[in-house]
Amino acid sequence: MLLWVGCMLITACNTNTVNFSYSPLQPKAGETIQFTNLSTKGEEWEWVFGDASTSTGKNPTKVYKQAGTYTVILKVDDKSNWKVSKSITVYDTVPGFECSVTEAETAGIPIFEDATFTAQVYNPYNYTVYYEWSVIGNTAYTQLSEKNTEKSFKLYFSQVRQGPVTVRLKTRVNDDERVVEHTYGVIDVKTNSVLMMSKDSVYWNQRIFGARAESVKDLTDEDLKNQLKQVQDTVQFYNGRNFTLKELKSIVPNMEGFVIAARKVYFRTTDGLYVINIDGSCLVPIWEGTVLTQSTDVVNNRLYWSLNDSVLYMPLIGSENNKFTTEPVLLNNKENVIKLLIDATKR
Repeated sequence: MLLWVGCMLITACNTNTVNFSYSPLQPKAGETIQFTNLSTKGEEWEWVFGDASTSTGKNPTKVYKQAGTYTVILKVDDKSNWKVSKSITVYDTVPGFECSVTEAETAGIPIFEDATFTAQVYNPYNYTVYYEWSVIGNTAYTQLSEKNTEKSFKLYFSQVRQGPVTVRLKTRVNDDERVVEHTYGVIDVKTNSVLMMSKDSVYWNQRIFGARAESVKDLTDEDLKNQLKQVQDTVQFYNGRNFTLKELKSIVPNMEGFVIAARKVYFRTTDGLYVINIDGSCLVPIWEGTVLTQSTDVVNNRLYWSLNDSVLYMPLIGSENNKFTTEPVLLNNKENVIKLLIDATKR
């Protein structure tokens, strides 16, 4: 009798209810699942998740990369009879998206650089997918996509703001609505600039980013101001010799100022802006009307010129005989700019 009671006590001491739960109950691939250990006893735990991964944590989390049905096993204190297994069904993938800027997740998205965000939605049954993109925390961006309800969304940021910016994607597939967000930094980058001086000695600076430019700012660097003051378009040292306005007037008598680049002379007269080969051949008009000054950007291969009420530029891309295939582009609306200088040092 005593032996039987002792056996019962030993058995009772070794009794353990091994169990676990998980949340959410209908998880999706890519979604974090929280496993909760409900066992009444134990100091060591071994989880086997059915996809070749394991854990020894008491209440682990798990992300399944693929949809499917998995057998999850929990073993307590390495005892063969303290074990439980359950099947868990992982459903279609949680939507996500990627950014075309490779350093976006780590360094951030550079200002004025195109960034395309592309949704990744698991949709094997070809349901209609609804997309809605939005940007939170930074209003200084320009949307390049015609709509924000397509699979891809394209934009660029024009200013660096304190704090991160969040790109949000809302999707709906067969009445299942999901929201996913990624947070990025917006970073400044060094680039070259256009320096400008007006008739009344006001100085401006405008940085150039490929086909785009930032807002005009006051130029405060005294060294750059002094360089700009010394700019003149009546003499230029080019290809080992000095060219003067007086010399070039023998080719074009009404020339008022010029700049030479790639064996071409870009010059202004009282009635417009022109280009001519350095040997005097192939004279072609570029702009009709009063031009105050002109300059070339050999870094970005552009011609800049100022009017009474604005500054324009044009990429120097053309066919033979100096006939350009590009059109003038408005850079800014600054008035009476009489001196232009391309600052090729990236700042």
